[in-house]
Parts: sequence; C-alpha cells; structure tokens
Amino acid sequence: MFKRILFIFFILSSPIISSSEDAISNFVYEYLKRINKFIDEEDYLNAKKELDVFSRRYFKNEQSYERALINQLYGNYYAVQGLYEPAIEKYELSLKFRNMPLVTALSVRKNLAQCYFALSNYEKTIEILEAYMALAKKRGQLYPPKDLIMLGIAYFQTDQFKKAYTAINEANERSTEYKEDWLNYELAITIKLEMYDEALDVAQLLLFVNPDKKEYWKQISGLYYTVNGEDQSLASLELAYENNTLSKEKEFLDLSRYYLYKDLPQKAVNVILDGISKNIINKTKENYELLADSFFFLRDRDKGIQYLIKALEIEKNANTAFKIGRFAFEEEDWLLAIQYLKEAKTLNYDKSPGRLDLLIGIANYETGKYNEAIIYFKNALEFEETKTPAEGWLSYIDELKI
Repeated sequence: MFKRILFIFFILSSPIISSSEDAISNFVYEYLKRINKFIDEEDYLNAKKELDVFSRRYFKNEQSYERALINQLYGNYYAVQGLYEPAIEKYELSLKFRNMPLVTALSVRKNLAQCYFALSNYEKTIEILEAYMALAKKRGQLYPPKDLIMLGIAYFQTDQFKKAYTAINEANERSTEYKEDWLNYELAITIKLEMYDEALDVAQLLLFVNPDKKEYWKQISGLYYTVNGEDQSLASLELAYENNTLSKEKEFLDLSRYYLYKDLPQKAVNVILDGISKNIINKTKENYELLADSFFFLRDRDKGIQYLIKALEIEKNANTAFKIGRFAFEEEDWLLAIQYLKEAKTLNYDKSPGRLDLLIGIANYETGKYNEAIIYFKNALEFEETKTPAEGWLSYIDELKI
C-alpha cells in the first residue's frame, strides 16, 4: 500500500493578508488575490498570464515579501496541475525571503514537501517536513495529522520503520475520527516491526470501522495465531468439537480463530460461548476481547462493546476503556462514550490526554451539557495538539449562549 501515491490536498490559498501587513500595498493585495482566484477556479490561462505580467513588471528582488508571494502563487499554479518540478523551483525561491511571516512559511514548506512526496523523493520530503514541524512546534503552531501520515510514509519508504510507526501512530492518536486507510498504514508497520500486540489493537479498530471487509478477519485471525501459537490440525479440532471431545481451552480458542479465518463468525461465537458455559474457556480479558471481535464481524457492535466492557471489568486497563469510549463515540452513544472515556481518564490514559478531554467535551456538547463540555475543552487547551480545535468548540458554545 505504501508504494501508491497518497493523494493530499494542497493548501492552495495563501494566508489571508491585509493590505497593511508587511507593508503590502492594497494594489498588490488585490492583484495577488485575483491571481489566486483564477487558480482556485482552475482558470490556468488567466492565472499564468497575470502571474507573468506581474512577475516581469514588479518586485524582481528575491528578498522582497511581494516576490515571495508571487513565487508561492507560481508554485501553487504548477502544483495543482501536477507539474511538481517547476512548482518545487518556485517554492524554493519563495523561501529565500528571510522574513516571511510564519503562517505563510509553513504553508510553503508543506506544499514543497508534498511536491517532493509526489515525485517519490522521500529523502527531501523527510528533510522538509522535519524542518516544517520543528518550526511549527517552536512557535506553538499546530500541524494536522495528515502531515504526520505523509512523514510516516516517507520514513517507511526509506526503511526507517520505527520512525514511520511513531509518526503514523501519532496521527491516528490525534485524529478525532478513525480513518481506515491510516489505520491500515499503522497495521502494516506494526506487522513489519513484529509488534504483534500493537498490531492486534489496530486490527480490532479496523474490524470495528469496517466489519464487512473479510480481509480484516484474515489479518486478525493470522495475528491471533502468531500471538498465541497453534499446535494442532484445525480440521481435526473441528471434527473433535462436533463429536464433543474437546476438553482444553486452547483447543476451543484455536477452533474459534479457525472459524473466523474461514469467515464463519457465528460458529466462532458459538464455540467461545460454549467453552465459557462449560468452564473450559476462562473469563479473561483476552478471551472476552476475542469474543467481542467475533461479534464485530457479525456487525453486532452493541454486543461487541458489551464484551469489551466485560473485559474491562476483569482487568482495568486505560487502553480498553478508551477503546470502548471511542467505539461508543463512533456509534454516537454519547452517554456511554462519556462514561468510558472518563474511566480511561481515571485510569491515567496517557497516549493523547488532550484528545481524550476533547472527545469528552464533544460528547457532552452533543448531550446538551455545555458547562461540562466547557470544562473539558478548557482542559484540552493545555495540550498543543488539541488547543486549536478546543478553542473552536469554546467559541462555538459561546456563540450559542448569546
């Protein structure tokens, strides 16, 4: 999957600039605005015509802010048409202006990285993105999770697998919604790194997001075998079960995973429940999670969540509590989401605490508990990755109260 080009939308518009900012005249502002409008409307003929005229007549000094903006627009003009090499040239020229405002500089750098990425020049992609993110962090600016995805894929393509995992895992942690393709990237890397416990967690998320995709069941079944091992013929286990001669927990569990692999989740559920009723399968966190996965495959999300709750009751675990809360959040079961996201917070969930507060805030907002939501959104303000969305939610609630 990593060999395919990841299509990323370019930031086509320059940051909104007032005519007074950085000594830009109103004439320059309106001219650049008009050119940008041509690009947005895909009127490339007029965009190029205006750019060429403006470029020839005015601001030839590469150390003028106006020239930097002209070069940025040239870069956008070429990039949106897939002409990445001339786009790179213009973006590089734009960055020669040493006093460029931060927001504009970040926009140019990200677009430049996207062009290198599109050309499969992953070394330059990494170089530009690392500098872009370092600059953003230093100045307290946020960058979206999709930039981490691009960086992670570039790391993967250059065989820096641990760095790739860190970047893509962070992107998935920071995202407020599950993205199937991003989760697939993370799953591929965890398997590559033989991080099978982490791979199982991601596979379970994919199963929840898209239970109709049989490929995910083959993946999760294979992972269960890898983690737990298998030392008997599965066909013989099936025959033994039908003759009521199985007596060991491992035999029941191996058979249930075999049924999942063969796309027979109802049989898997029956075997596990039968084993539990006979006191052969122990009521452990891992076994309830396997049963939950089986119900997800049956597209019975409610029962799947119920058995994850049973797993949590047996062994308190912040990640399990967060998973239940997130699944409930995706199902828009706001009260259940609040209950288990709060429990994850109590259990010191530390993968992305700001995101945890943000999700609890959103769930409270959806139930009309605005004052509660405000508390959690204010908590989310304390973390760099959730500061901007939290500010947006607080502003929105404030407007509702007017």
